Amino acid sequence: MMCNVGKVDRVVRVLFSIVMIGGAIYFIPTPIPKTLVLVAAVLLLASGWLGVCMIYRILGISTAGAKNVQPE
Repeated sequence: MMCNVGKVDRVVRVLFSIVMIGGAIYFIPTPIPKTLVLVAAVLLLASGWLGVCMIYRILGISTAGAKNVQPE
């Protein structure tokens, strides 16, 4: 898979997912909302770590720059 997430976008995703995980653990008392937030945070962390966002791919968006764009 080609990277479609830029460096700044990746850093923001990783930092925001860490904040989401901490917030879910400390501030959400009920299990179902906590689980939903944790799942979203893990998906966000994975997309930031791997540099691939499936939503970006579906929409044809890339923040990675011209060198990583897959030719169509």
